Amino acid sequence: MLHELDVVMANPESAAEDAAAVIVSQPSIAANILRIVNSPYYGLQVRVSSVDLAVSILGFHMTKKVTLQAAMFSTFAKKGVEHQHFDATAFWRHSVYVGVAARVLGQASSRCAGFHPEDLYVCGLVHDIGKLVLLDSSPDFEKTITISMDEQRPLHTVESEVLGFTHADVSAALAREWSLPDDVCNALRHHETPEADPSSAPLTSLLCIADRLAGDAVAQRVPAARLTELATTLLEAAGIVASQLGELTEQADADFETTCLPW
Repeated sequence: MLHELDVVMANPESAAEDAAAVIVSQPSIAANILRIVNSPYYGLQVRVSSVDLAVSILGFHMTKKVTLQAAMFSTFAKKGVEHQHFDATAFWRHSVYVGVAARVLGQASSRCAGFHPEDLYVCGLVHDIGKLVLLDSSPDFEKTITISMDEQRPLHTVESEVLGFTHADVSAALAREWSLPDDVCNALRHHETPEADPSSAPLTSLLCIADRLAGDAVAQRVPAARLTELATTLLEAAGIVASQLGELTEQADADFETTCLPW
């Protein structure tokens, strides 16, 4: 469906109703789009009840991002993923927060100004989607979670040893299948190891920072205490001024509270 939507949106003669016709062919995705567009984040004065109107209000670029978000929620959010060390609700809260934080950081970054805010949000949202894919398809992935937790070692390190690849590799492959930009795919692949991705250093570093911000948010650390151990090189690569972090994390916290979650 996402590929079909891409084709419609690439046609200069397409109108909102053409894109809407593709979206409504998937009722669960259409319903999620309406739920998302009516969330407090968008601050619309009138409730939107038709996909046609939602597309007209959002425009094609934003519609594509919201559709991807809705498709993810429809596909993955209600899966019965169970593991003693995996909390699906915590996973989605973390993913949404990383998206929100990436968007906030991007607007303050001197090196990521060329990225659309919603591209940054989607980048953060899908950064760990590979975990859900692997939980659903690879019995050995559960072993990596257990080893990581028991031995207090980074998950991506254990994944490389046990599987020969990481959840970040899977996230990047899925993003490429969804026709997301190359910079986004590279950032997803290297967000755990930004030093390994010089080609997309600003976005990769920004995503890494957003990921750590989210970890601190889940632990309910106060904004001023967050990211005190971040390397100066990581902040510089992302184009973020260290003195802004307190204000930016407070903004991310506030935006997170008004963002539509997948339940």
